[in-house]
Amino acid sequence: MAKAVKKEFVVIGLGLFGTSLTKKLYEEGASVMVIDKDPDKINDIDAYCTQAVCTDATDERALEKLGIKNMDVAVVCIASEIEASVFITLTLKQMGLPLVIAKAQNEKHKHILKKIGADVVLVPEEEMGMKIGGNLTKPNMIEILSLNEKFRIIEIKTPAKWQNKTLIQLRLTVTEKVTILLIKRGEEIIVTPDGSCTLLPDDILVLSGTVADTKRVAGKATENILDEFGAE
Repeated sequence: MAKAVKKEFVVIGLGLFGTSLTKKLYEEGASVMVIDKDPDKINDIDAYCTQAVCTDATDERALEKLGIKNMDVAVVCIASEIEASVFITLTLKQMGLPLVIAKAQNEKHKHILKKIGADVVLVPEEEMGMKIGGNLTKPNMIEILSLNEKFRIIEIKTPAKWQNKTLIQLRLTVTEKVTILLIKRGEEIIVTPDGSCTLLPDDILVLSGTVADTKRVAGKATENILDEFGAE
């Protein structure tokens, strides 16, 4: 079985959303660097992250010096400053980060972020309403976000028939037409797991697919999952 490696996250922007996300990631055992240009916010978050840096994230040289290009996941939480949000997201993708998640202020902002290469774009207020509605009707599944009217990302616990099998054995992209984006395993987070990764009974799977396919897969989840998703 492939050994899970602790992934490194960078969270840029410490509004309520960025702060809540940082604390949750750190609480789950992830390595989290936080960047914000407000020294007071940096002081307040210092005890809840691996490294807190007070700098302007629109300064590409500053990001390079911090080794941001070696991070696994970046989350840009500066939705209120659209120009900065777009510039930082573009810079991170040009640096080669494998997964860049950005918070958008509205649908127009979301469209721009997707156009410049953001892998996932969140509109927290919109997603919160959709998630709560989904939880009320489908308690064995958490809908993290809808990518559009046809595709979405969900979170489930490992279905019984998938347990103790590798992704190569399961061939989920063929048999279920869904893709596992990451696995939450205790304090570890496995991003884009490879084919040798074995799914364990207590793993939490974050996967993407069409509404129909994810609905079918959610029905195979072993038990209810309750979660919180803070939004600014």
